[in-house]
Amino acid sequence: MDDHIEPSNEMAEKFILTYYYVTPEDEDRLKAFRECSGDTEKTLVTQYVRGWLSNNRDYYLGLGRMDAQLRGMSFKDWGMAIVTKGVESLPPYKEEIRDIPPNPLQQISVPPNAKRRSINYITLGKQNVAMLRVGILYDRDNAVGFVSRIVREHLLRNWEKRYKSQVDAENFENWS
Repeated sequence: MDDHIEPSNEMAEKFILTYYYVTPEDEDRLKAFRECSGDTEKTLVTQYVRGWLSNNRDYYLGLGRMDAQLRGMSFKDWGMAIVTKGVESLPPYKEEIRDIPPNPLQQISVPPNAKRRSINYITLGKQNVAMLRVGILYDRDNAVGFVSRIVREHLLRNWEKRYKSQVDAENFENWS
């Protein structure tokens, strides 16, 4: 299964993600920035996911609190269960799900020309694991699709203003 964690003795958790999808253009961008920065693909994807969750923390924590309440659980018990055992371990809903706030990823899609890229896992803190899982649950996607869309969104939003100039600066002719 693509959305389970591998417990470790460290505080961070390995969130199993055997692969994700990336467009050919974004694959080229990732490669160029990897070569420029020295970061691995796994590191970049992990950073993009962490950044997305951080930028949308209130949204995902709100979903988590709502989900816990609808299941009749304390938020702490919900968090422990979703992190250590996954969504499947949560009790059934005791109340009907209503008024889900608009999904911040709803406008992002991965085009059909996207390529499959192996990654194996990303490393996240416990709260980020919980937020990622609740995001996937309410997005109605799987981990692969959700993370692929996070990567797509990140590169669409940040390539020109954050990364392109660093890649271009590898050629001394482009310094100004």
